[in-house]
Amino acid sequence: MLSRGLALVLSALVVARAEDTGTLISARYLDDGRAVELREGERPILCYHHGPTEAPEGIDPAYGRGDYIHPLYGPRGEVLTDDYPEDHPHHRAVNWSWATLQWKGETRDLFAVRGIWARPVGTPGFRRGPVFGELTAQSRWMWDDAVPVVAEHVAIRAYREVDASRFIDLEIRLEALVEGLEFAGRLEAGYSGFNVRMAPGEGQQIVFHTDGPEADSRRAWADYSAVFPGGVARAGVTILQAESNPMYPQGWRKYDSLNFFQPLYPGGALIPMPKGETITLRYRLCIHPGGADEQRMADAWTAYNRPPEITVEPPGPQSK
Repeated sequence: MLSRGLALVLSALVVARAEDTGTLISARYLDDGRAVELREGERPILCYHHGPTEAPEGIDPAYGRGDYIHPLYGPRGEVLTDDYPEDHPHHRAVNWSWATLQWKGETRDLFAVRGIWARPVGTPGFRRGPVFGELTAQSRWMWDDAVPVVAEHVAIRAYREVDASRFIDLEIRLEALVEGLEFAGRLEAGYSGFNVRMAPGEGQQIVFHTDGPEADSRRAWADYSAVFPGGVARAGVTILQAESNPMYPQGWRKYDSLNFFQPLYPGGALIPMPKGETITLRYRLCIHPGGADEQRMADAWTAYNRPPEITVEPPGPQSK
């Protein structure tokens, strides 16, 4: 019998059957092309800000930044994420930004938007389809907004909703453009990197799961659920780690009072980002109704990291 996670994936693969005339996962450009909204038909899935956003009234304009996802929408159209919260205005929904970058004896902070910014390169690309749509974008991390030190490529793949749940895959590739660059999360504390700031909600629940070293498959996932503004019932977001990630399984960090959770990479100690080498990070988000379901998330991790292999045999010789 198929696990539920595998069944979800295979269900998504068959929605493109010939008799299905359903909607596509498509995109539209917003803010003069600085942002891209992914949609299933007329329903928004998420918005990726390639170019910088403007800080809202009352927030220091210095916190303007790009290269992140907001809003991320729930199964009933509710907004799951927060942007420019007053308590930490540098927090930005779903993002990948590091608090400590050191080069030539100096330090900059991409996470807190201090001295280094991810600036857009070109225009995001997009391909649409009945099963998934995929957005790709490039950015450069600009030291003092002048010197490019890292080339970043991100791919965001949103799958069609199945059983009120949706998978969203992210792949982040980083390549240092200079010698001697080092990076980390907040020193000692470790936070920043791939992180999620959720919208305020009622009944917050955060669940972390990492199998022990004795397990045949060390599943690593975390789930955040609540009743979000505009929602009528609990909904949640699960982060599934790809076992191909460096330092897998990565640790977890949460700040309940900030509606914040994340995997930790590389943590609170500096590591080199060698020039010309690519660091690849992959995560899958599962948007779902209800709270954390441990078996379902375990199955979803397996579907993500151990997808079924499909072999297509070539046609045999035709008889005359």
